[in-house]
Amino acid sequence: MLLKVPPTKSNLFKLKQDLSFAREGYELLDRKREVLIMELMQLIHTIKNLQRRLAEQLKSAYAEFQEAYIEMGSEEIERANYACLEPLKLTIHERSVMGVPIPDVSAEKQPEKVKLGIMNSSPKFDSSSRKFSEVIPLLIEYAQANLTLTRLANEIKKTQRRVNALENIFIPDNEETIKYISDVLEENDREDFFRRKRIKKRSD
Repeated sequence: MLLKVPPTKSNLFKLKQDLSFAREGYELLDRKREVLIMELMQLIHTIKNLQRRLAEQLKSAYAEFQEAYIEMGSEEIERANYACLEPLKLTIHERSVMGVPIPDVSAEKQPEKVKLGIMNSSPKFDSSSRKFSEVIPLLIEYAQANLTLTRLANEIKKTQRRVNALENIFIPDNEETIKYISDVLEENDREDFFRRKRIKKRSD
């Protein structure tokens, strides 16, 4: 679609500059999109691996916890949890990957290990508590990977929209307008040439 600008040499010059800038931007955005897609595919593989490891470790921890629950009962389990575990404090920083803020989550303080002999706890409870504590770093890594996945996917969508706008709208419109203005200016130059030629012929 032709842009609504007068067919002048100054506008032709400006449109050519805009077109050159748009083509450079398109190439940069296209490369950015490819890099982000590669990062996304690698992250999906990482998340699948984390899911498998989490499933295995949690299955083992829950199995022992169920045995401890049968041996100790719900009230003893609840008291043991309150007595021996502390909340986990997290720190979240961000780093930039191709302009995308990527979370970097770390644990400031790990929960205390269950202390044996301080209450009427069973070995299964102690073992399950230890296993749940060992899963925490993996859970943090999994949460971080999923948040990163969401941000990468959103950035890819935005980049794709910009690439499409440049490729399908801005660049074609500029090219069409440049051709139109060039044709008009060339036609004006030809008319001016023939007009001068007629004037000269009459003067001769």
